[in-house]
Amino acid sequence: MSILFPAFFFLINCNTNREKNPDKDSANKTDTMKPETKDTGYNLPEDAFKLHFDSEVVDSHNDYLYQVFKRGADFGKKDPFTQSGLQRFREGGITLQFFAIWIPSSEEKRAFSFAKQQAERLKKIEEEYGSEFGIAYSYEDFEKIRAEGKLCGMMGIEDGAAVGGSLENLETLYETGVRYIGLTWNRSNAIGTSAKDESGSSRSGGLTEFGKKVVKRMEEMGMMIDVSHSGEKTFWDVMEITSGPIIASHSNCYALNPHYRNLTDEQIKAIADRNGVIMVNFLDDFIVSGGKETRVKDYYDRYSKDLDLIFEESKGDLITFNKKRYNFILEHPVKGGTTLDDLIEHIDYIRNLVGIDYIGLGSDFDGGITPPIDLYDATCYPLITQRLAEKGYTETDIRKILGLNFLRVLKQVCSKKN
Repeated sequence: MSILFPAFFFLINCNTNREKNPDKDSANKTDTMKPETKDTGYNLPEDAFKLHFDSEVVDSHNDYLYQVFKRGADFGKKDPFTQSGLQRFREGGITLQFFAIWIPSSEEKRAFSFAKQQAERLKKIEEEYGSEFGIAYSYEDFEKIRAEGKLCGMMGIEDGAAVGGSLENLETLYETGVRYIGLTWNRSNAIGTSAKDESGSSRSGGLTEFGKKVVKRMEEMGMMIDVSHSGEKTFWDVMEITSGPIIASHSNCYALNPHYRNLTDEQIKAIADRNGVIMVNFLDDFIVSGGKETRVKDYYDRYSKDLDLIFEESKGDLITFNKKRYNFILEHPVKGGTTLDDLIEHIDYIRNLVGIDYIGLGSDFDGGITPPIDLYDATCYPLITQRLAEKGYTETDIRKILGLNFLRVLKQVCSKKN
């Protein structure tokens, strides 16, 4: 599942001084960054890879920190058991990566202290790789780190169990650097009921009284509220007591695949009405119904030697490498499995339902997922750009999906000015 290319760091044509348009006027859209709406001249789809490496590319959900905890993953190496890490992020063109702090069942009883320890692990990574990687605590920090040419990281929590039943703990997590919390994971907790627990159940659910206090305090502090994994009752309780943008850090469309983890049309519309964003998840079982049952070997598992050779012959030119890799994939069709085109159907669906301004990428890489066969690790983000361009998405559309939509929300919620 993971690429084992030789160690190499390369980032091409990173323009950090992008033109920003005036902010939208709205009660819920105060002081937001409006993504640029004027194309800059790329000839698509021919220049898709050039566009990719000239864009802000944001992934809102990656579980790499769990691989550090569980398997001792080395951020500077392409470990064979990971899907990401510094080199893969660079080769994939990522500019902002949110690192999820997931609470495994084994650590649930000490969830708060475990979350703090995971945050410290990311800070140690920053100490070791500070010349290439920096942690942001605000939108302005992100801009500064990008201007320095570094990969930017931020922290989110997956499972509000980390709050430990205490608003004081919530504030400590904010001070530690956490900038979003997924209210639940598959397990319900003291904040609310999960999508898994609510599915097929007549149980009463939603936010608890404590959960309502947590959500309100998050909005006051400037911490994004993440409804991925939340049950529908929890979701609608959140919408009732908040006024700002909401994110779904790694969720897809229920209309295309009726999995309890996916969002209904009404949920998607509600997030869009709040100027929020839905970040599509790369797990095959969330993309297509029965994805788990139709799995086949991905392209790297099948053709690692060929792909390694293509990378070596490209001599660090990521545009050349991606063109050759993409052509190789087209020339070697694979029967079965979930594909990148299946994922893009979810992007198409959200665009057609609510518009282009509410879509982003939340891979869930290194969270035990099986992604599409042609989206096998974090080096593959440029292939998304290529396929979007081939489907007729404009330069502005693509820039928004890759990162500007999420950055709009990040600026609105996590700016020092707010």
